[in-house]
Amino acid sequence: MRLDGKVPEGKVLAANQLAQDMGTHKVIAVADLVKVRSSQVLEMRRKLRGRVKMLVTKNALLRKAAESLEEKKKNISTFTNSLSGPNLLLLTDIDPFELTILLGKSKVRVAAKAGETATGEIVVPAGNTGLPPGPIISEFNEAKIPTKIESGSIWVVKDTVVAKRGDVISAKVASVLSKLGIKPIEAGISLKAAYEEGLIFGRDDLLLDLKGYRDDLTLAVKQALGLAIEANYLTAETAPIVLSKAHRQAMWLAARSEYPADIVMPEILREAFLEMKALSESLVSVNKEAAPASYEAPAPARVIPSKVEAPTPEPKRLEEVKPIEPKVVPMPVTPLKKPPLEKAAITEVVAQKPAAVPAEKPVQLKTPVAKKVTAEVAEPKPKKRVSKEKVEKKEKAKKGKAKSR
Repeated sequence: MRLDGKVPEGKVLAANQLAQDMGTHKVIAVADLVKVRSSQVLEMRRKLRGRVKMLVTKNALLRKAAESLEEKKKNISTFTNSLSGPNLLLLTDIDPFELTILLGKSKVRVAAKAGETATGEIVVPAGNTGLPPGPIISEFNEAKIPTKIESGSIWVVKDTVVAKRGDVISAKVASVLSKLGIKPIEAGISLKAAYEEGLIFGRDDLLLDLKGYRDDLTLAVKQALGLAIEANYLTAETAPIVLSKAHRQAMWLAARSEYPADIVMPEILREAFLEMKALSESLVSVNKEAAPASYEAPAPARVIPSKVEAPTPEPKRLEEVKPIEPKVVPMPVTPLKKPPLEKAAITEVVAQKPAAVPAEKPVQLKTPVAKKVTAEVAEPKPKKRVSKEKVEKKEKAKKGKAKSR
């Protein structure tokens, strides 16, 4: 107790050190320490080491440190004066909203205590608990967990839900969960205020509904896309849809106006067939003899894009080669034999003196020479030449026969 009204030197040094730490960081956040365990704070400090500096201090000391920073940090005193209750000071350069998300992802699981509210569904899995049988079996029965004793230990027969989200955990359930080593409570640190460059954020300002933001953003994108398509506003995202829509409308208009384009004719013929079929069925209802023998519906319209073929060079025409006509070689003509002389002529020849008959020159037969033909033709074999001696002998033999007669 201070009787002289002086502040202890230790507190002055602590306030100066705190002011120095607050002046070197851009963001000053405060988390609520109500129902926060020391083990939980230690685990969070280990996870965020190097990024966030955590300090547990009194509010009075925090206000004293803020007074010395009023000129450097605007509205810092207003921020510290609004604080109450046990607080955890977080000094960092991370954005307050990013810090909120980081703390939400850094939640830890702790053992359940009697009277706490379950943050989610608590399930005791089936299997061997490793606990020996004894008085603890009654605790399992009171917690409505079916068990059996096997191989000298207690076994849970099936997965059992002992508490649902929002239920208050009883003392017996908390005792069983502690003995089984189950940590069902998801605990974390939540910010209740933050300061950044003269701006003060409250608890409600720091609450982020990321799923709601994502859903709103998705809805806004869908609505913007629909508006751009209806307005025919071309962008990289809307161009394929707008062009597809224009193509469908052009096809519908061409089919209704029966415009005979190649791409529309299948649809026009199909609609004409369906109209014909409907008319035929209406006629059959009046006169059964008007029923057609059979008909098949055409295939659905299908757009076949035209293929652009590159012009191919025409092959050079080869000159027609006339077939070679084979030349026929004439056969050599053999001389005809002279007819025999009559008897009267022979007697006259005998009465007269034989006159000197000049020797006739032997007739040389000229054999035509066959020209070479490119086509394969069988060449005739030339006849053998008759020698002069043989011709003379034949003539003498004829004269001898004439004289004898």
